[in-house]
Amino acid sequence: MRTIVDSAQEGARPPVVVALLSATFCEPEDFMREGFPQALRARGLGTELVMAELRAAWVADGSIVDRIEASIVAPARARGHVRIWLGGVSLGALAALGYAARNGAALEGMPLISPYPATRAVLEEVDAAGGLDRWDPDIPPAGDLEREAWLWLARRPAGAPWVHCYYSSDDRFAAGQRRMADTLPAGAARELPGGHDWAAWRALWDAFLADRGAMLQ
Repeated sequence: MRTIVDSAQEGARPPVVVALLSATFCEPEDFMREGFPQALRARGLGTELVMAELRAAWVADGSIVDRIEASIVAPARARGHVRIWLGGVSLGALAALGYAARNGAALEGMPLISPYPATRAVLEEVDAAGGLDRWDPDIPPAGDLEREAWLWLARRPAGAPWVHCYYSSDDRFAAGQRRMADTLPAGAARELPGGHDWAAWRALWDAFLADRGAMLQ
């Protein structure tokens, strides 16, 4: 997994690192092009930002969890970070939830930007069960990240990382994103104008930083 690390200062490391996983068919450089690090610095935040690639195949085969651990979480700890936030854009956000479902204790918080909510089959399965409260999927021994992510999101244990869900009204996945938002405490989600593209994702990132930047100090 290829990453780009943006630090406000070389040498001294802040205690907080935020890692963002890219959307499908995107690259870490897209976060740079769209000004994600600059938005962080404009608010005076010294938080280190890690921008990481994502491949759909890694989510499908479940290897994304080990890749996140090896390429993001373990190196962050080795650099001296003690507070780790993990999120992403679109499929990257769902992948982050999959990691949290298996390793939630490693994280402090999660910024989800326009999260891909899962395949239609999973959401239809939830509906057929009568809702998340009644849904009890059969998770195979090899794992099933989409279902694990939803189970964790709906039934987060005490002490689980903070989850913040930011999405756009005209996003083609907005219906599923609203369902994600409904699992969160009041104030932990925001819906803004926009679609499912970089212009919307940058606006949502700006809104997250405006709302939650103090938590990254």
